[in-house]
Parts: sequence; C-alpha cells; structure tokens
Amino acid sequence: MECTGTERHGSKCWTGWADQIPAERWSIYRGVIEAAKAHNIPFALGGAFATATHTGRWRDTNDMDLYTLPQYHEQMQQLIEGLGLKDIYDQFPYPRDWTYRATNGETIVEVIWTMMNHRADVDLPWLNRWGEIEVRGIKIFVAPPEEMMWAKLYVLHRLRSDWPDVLNYIYVCGQGLDWQHLFDRLGQDFPLLGGALCVFSWLSPQRAAALPDWIWERFGVRRLVTPSPDETEQRRAALLWGAQRVLS
Repeated sequence: MECTGTERHGSKCWTGWADQIPAERWSIYRGVIEAAKAHNIPFALGGAFATATHTGRWRDTNDMDLYTLPQYHEQMQQLIEGLGLKDIYDQFPYPRDWTYRATNGETIVEVIWTMMNHRADVDLPWLNRWGEIEVRGIKIFVAPPEEMMWAKLYVLHRLRSDWPDVLNYIYVCGQGLDWQHLFDRLGQDFPLLGGALCVFSWLSPQRAAALPDWIWERFGVRRLVTPSPDETEQRRAALLWGAQRVLS
C-alpha cells in the first residue's frame, strides 16, 4: 500500500524525508533493504525515518534504524556485512545484546531486535501493524507510532532524552493513536505515559483537550486550562531545554 494521503492509520504519512537523503547514502540503505526483502527477513523502519513519516518532523541522523525479530538479527548482520559494511564496535564500542551497528565509513545501518532496557523484544505487530510506505520506488514497512512511543518513553537519560519525540507524537498523532494498544503495551509501566501526558497538558492545553476523555481518567492526569493569549505553545516550548525538538 502506498502512502498517498496526509493521514493514515491514525498518524501522518509523510515520505518527503526520503528526498532529503543524498544519493550515495540512499544507495547503501537501498542495498540493505533490498537484500533483506530478498531473503524474506521481516523488518520495519524505525528511528528518524519512522518519526518523520508519522510526525512530519525530519532530523537527519546519518543512519538508518531497522527493527527485526530477535531470531533474525544474526542473519541481518551477515547480510549487511556481505554488502561491505563493517561492525563499528572496534572504533565505537556499543552494547551488542540489543543492537548491531555497521558502517561503510560514513553511513551507518543499525539493526534493533529488543529494547535497550530489555523490557520487550520486537514482535510482528511492531513490524507490520501500521503498514508500508513507498519511497524512491521501494516499499518498506514502518514501525507504528504506538511502538515508537513505547520504546522512546524509556529513554530519559541525563545525556539523552526521547521525550521531546514522544511529545511530538502526541501533538501530531494524538487524536488518531490507538491509546488502548499503547496502554496495553506499557503494562505496569503505564505511569511513564501519564508523566508525558502531564507535561503535554501544560505544553499544549488545546491539543490536550482534543484527546479522548478516558485517557486522562485512566492515567489520573488533570488537563490544564487554556493559557493566557501571551502564553503560547511556542513560548512554553521555549522554556524547555532542547525546545527546538518540541512542536517544531
């Protein structure tokens, strides 16, 4: 199925990010994608590509993240190295129990099969529940917005936080998200989402008011009143460090 509209499956569907990637880099990505498809390895785009597809927010990270099932990660590694890319571990050590990273010297391809904190493994709904897009003549599955948010909610480190991305997902996709699915995915960790919603209700009260009532009841979060005219979303976003990633 091609991504032909501005909305699909409860989120945006923007493929313009693919036009921002230089031809030399895209040839590396395309080679990996086509090889994985030829070997019938299930996978889906994650990272900046998935976030751009769902939110329209493009951030060039110079790498491609691919999710796959745990039982396929070694085959993916062999496939990628067969294309001439090399593991970056010797130069830039990284934890190998959830990810594999390879490069041709300039472009990085990363394969992920479980969460960094090992809370959950990638499963089939993570790969195919949302659907495919077509970019530059090739069809690719994209990880769903709910699964992207699920993984990003755990990334809250002093050196890196993915919560700005979570806030953007709520801002752009909130009215169409499968909130029950996300709630079920989080399980006993659902207060993390409640925390993000609490921040969001302060950051964008008007958007927050458009979300389903049961969400706020479920998470026990009180929606805030609309701010005064001079207290805009952009002004509140500017109060947050790294505000260029929020509502931008």
